[in-house]
Amino acid sequence: MTITIWNVCTRSIGVICLIGMLSSARPMWGQFTVERSPWLDGPEITDEPIDQRWAVANQKTNEPLHVELIVEGINPRKTVRLDVDSTMMLSLQPFRRYTRICVEPEFMLHTDRIWADPKTLCDTLRLRPLEMGLEVDLEPIEFTPGASQLYHTSIPTLEALYTFLVINPTVGIAVVGHEQPAPTPSETAFESRERARAVWEYLVTNGVDPNRLAVEGEGSQRMRFPEPKTVEEAEANRRVTVRVTHY
Repeated sequence: MTITIWNVCTRSIGVICLIGMLSSARPMWGQFTVERSPWLDGPEITDEPIDQRWAVANQKTNEPLHVELIVEGINPRKTVRLDVDSTMMLSLQPFRRYTRICVEPEFMLHTDRIWADPKTLCDTLRLRPLEMGLEVDLEPIEFTPGASQLYHTSIPTLEALYTFLVINPTVGIAVVGHEQPAPTPSETAFESRERARAVWEYLVTNGVDPNRLAVEGEGSQRMRFPEPKTVEEAEANRRVTVRVTHY
C-alpha cells in the first residue's frame, strides 16, 4: 500500500490549489486546518510551559501501570517514547497538540489527542482490559482531502495498531469508517468504508492475517457532532474506529 505524502513546494502551487477549491461546484470540508489551543483564547492566557503529571492506570482496578507511552508533540521533529513508571512530570506547551498512544498486552489500544489544560495538574490515562465489543477511536487517522489515501501523519497510529495485533495474537477487530454526510446515504457509506479499507490494506500488507480483520462503513450514523458548527467539528465526524470482535 502507498502512503501518499503531499508537499507544497512553491507559493504558486498553493495559489492554484486555493483557486481550485474556491471554484469547485461542490462544497468540501478541508481535512487539514490550523489547530489552536482553546486555552490561548481563555481568561488564563499564557505562553508559559505547563507542568503536568501523567499517570497510567488499569481502568477497572485503578492499579498504576508501568508502560511505554508514544507521544507526538513533545519534540516537534520526531515521535518520543516515554517510560512511565506510575507517574511522570512533564513541561508542556499550551499552544501545542499532543498525541498519546499506548500499546500493552491484554489491554485495549489507547490513542488520544490533547491540549495541555493549565487547570489539570495530573492527567491519568486509564487502559481498558481487553474484552469483546471494546471500541476505540484511532487518533489521528487522516486522509488526503476528498480521498481515501492515508496521510503521513497517520503512520504512528497505524504502526501502533499493527503492534497491538502482534502482541495480542488472539484478537480480531473490525475496522469501522465514519464520515461526514455526503449528498446521498449510499455515497456516505461507500466513502466511510473506503477509508476503513485503507487501514485494512495497511495491516494486511504488513502481514496481519485478513481473517482477523473485518471492514465496516457506518457512514454518518454515529457522528461526534450531528450538527457541526465548525470545520473542526465536521472533521471530527470523519474518523476510523476499531472494535474487538474476537478475544
